[in-house]
Amino acid sequence: MSKIYLLYGEEKYDLNKKIENIKKDFTNLEVGLNLFYITKENINELENISQGVTFFGTKKLVIIKETNLKIDIDILENADDDITFILVENTVDKRLSEYKKIAKIAECHEFKHLDQKQMIDYLYNTIRRYGINISYEDATYMQSICGEDKSNNINELKKLVIFLDGSDKKVTKEIIDKVCSRTLNAKIFDVLNLIVNRKKEEAIKKLNDLLEQKEPIVKIYIMLYKQIYQMYLIKYAKQNNILDIAKLFGIHPYTYKNLSISADKYTLNKLKEILYSFDEYDEKTKNGEMDFEIGLKKIICSM
Repeated sequence: MSKIYLLYGEEKYDLNKKIENIKKDFTNLEVGLNLFYITKENINELENISQGVTFFGTKKLVIIKETNLKIDIDILENADDDITFILVENTVDKRLSEYKKIAKIAECHEFKHLDQKQMIDYLYNTIRRYGINISYEDATYMQSICGEDKSNNINELKKLVIFLDGSDKKVTKEIIDKVCSRTLNAKIFDVLNLIVNRKKEEAIKKLNDLLEQKEPIVKIYIMLYKQIYQMYLIKYAKQNNILDIAKLFGIHPYTYKNLSISADKYTLNKLKEILYSFDEYDEKTKNGEMDFEIGLKKIICSM
């Protein structure tokens, strides 16, 4: 029987690494000769590709991407054993019959993002393996601005290694800020930090910078709302003497530390009032009663 792999999940770095490892079993891979890509658009070619004569030896690799597993499983089962199929999906619904059928004949791998602690540990240990010193606190900070995507974190880590080549080999928060690219979430956090420190003109300028970078204003609104909502939860929890607040609400340790300081600058009622203004913004922009950009800037000025 042919070799069949089902690879899925949000962690694309490890998923693509698995594909590259599978490719190592082949020599002289050439697209259209012994390497084929199948999508929804050309799914009807799968049968002919599976039955066709191979070149450069007998092995053939067929990579099937994002078909929601809507494929003829009989073709996979009845293909020659010199053909390897890799099915790649963003997500799969394990309740569906298509998944259950494929799971019986395929080697299945799910690739999940590392959780925050795992990613911090990964950064901390990997940087130190390069002979570079970094504190766990600074590794935590780096993860907070680089996000959860492993590929992105690795790219930023490489930039640090190149930047520190020939230096004293120590990563600091200042070096991270200088070298590493910030995710949109980290940039929104910068906007919020300016707002709570009453630097609203600078906050508006940063918002304008994001809009000039073609960041969607709806996405900015959602992320800013989420951070303020977390401030509200933190404020409420602290007033009610709730312990392990960061763990309870699943907030990144560095983010919690800063949001907690920010929450202390507002009353619970004020935070609730700000959240209500976001709800009003959402309703009026959807109804066409308010301009997205002007409405968001009004909220920032009122905070």
